Amino acid sequence: MNHTFPTPRRREVSPETFAAAKNVLANHGVSRAYRFPLAFVVLFVFVPQSAKTTTADRLPIVEALGWVRSAPRDVAEFDYVMTARVRLLFFWAGKDDVGGGYIRMGVSKTDPRQELLQVLFGSDPAKAPRAINRWGAGTEVVWHKDPATHPARGDDVVASAFFGFMKSSKGKSVSEMQEELRKEKSGGEHQFTGILSRVEIGRAISLIVPLASSEDYTLHQYDQAEPIMLEKLSTSDSVARTLENAPGCPRAGEFLGAVSQLADAASEGAKTPQSLCYVYDAQVNALTLDHIEPIHTWTVKVNSSKGGTLTEQRYSELLQADFVSTHQTTGKKVYFTLLLGTQGVLRGVPVQIRYQPNWWFQVVLNLLPKT
Repeated sequence: MNHTFPTPRRREVSPETFAAAKNVLANHGVSRAYRFPLAFVVLFVFVPQSAKTTTADRLPIVEALGWVRSAPRDVAEFDYVMTARVRLLFFWAGKDDVGGGYIRMGVSKTDPRQELLQVLFGSDPAKAPRAINRWGAGTEVVWHKDPATHPARGDDVVASAFFGFMKSSKGKSVSEMQEELRKEKSGGEHQFTGILSRVEIGRAISLIVPLASSEDYTLHQYDQAEPIMLEKLSTSDSVARTLENAPGCPRAGEFLGAVSQLADAASEGAKTPQSLCYVYDAQVNALTLDHIEPIHTWTVKVNSSKGGTLTEQRYSELLQADFVSTHQTTGKKVYFTLLLGTQGVLRGVPVQIRYQPNWWFQVVLNLLPKT
């Protein structure tokens, strides 16, 4: 992929982190160095963490599952292609077209208070190194007090439900990831995780269930796998996790809604930093629009895994919006960047998404043109 990145905001790198990265590159080379993070980048916020476990009424879970199942389907869709990149001292090296996904968003035609936000991103085992199959999907149904509009007229969310579905992985290193892949292939059993999170003002509830499958579903089989996980959640007897009167977060919104609202604010010229709290897996987080920078011209070229050029686009008058998500309890921070369109049908739409978990690895998702 050929383009020049805007200057990133400086983040300090410890000597220990620098040394660890050098060891990874020295021991595994370029292609192996980017394999293990590729499995996690699309799940950077959706990975379930620990929360207080209590006995909870299943009615809120069942109702939220109904919201997800009946979510509007006639919505706008934006498709993306994935590039994985590794920094080698003074330059980046990587591979285009190793995966992809989409963003879907829209408002129900039968009830304009109901809004749908959906993402699906991950590697494509037919293209990714060593046929890695790691992906994550998130469907968020947002209920507004008044008919939903963009840009939003105010923070009027009264309830929301988030359904997450991901290819499970616990590997934290290249060797651990390779061992997981070996066990999956030899055992014929593939692990997935589902979560259903519901948030209202003053109360949140979530349920997480595992799914072991003989079928190694890929991101291209999501429509086939989704009803299986929804049924697993609806029949699970696992104890739900709850959070009452979340301290410092009197909102009913979740992650995707917070991103959408702050992206709207960026497009409207909001001053930064600007933050919104959100609840995920019965835990409070803060999403901050940290910095906005205008990009007057932008050219991107993505090569095809089969050779040649997959897409080459030239944009004008974009906004680079830098975000950081912070967990209230642990303080853990996750950084990502959106390049937002400002004109016509692309106004407020990410034409590029960048996630960089550390100084030496980056995943880039580029918008594909409509066909």
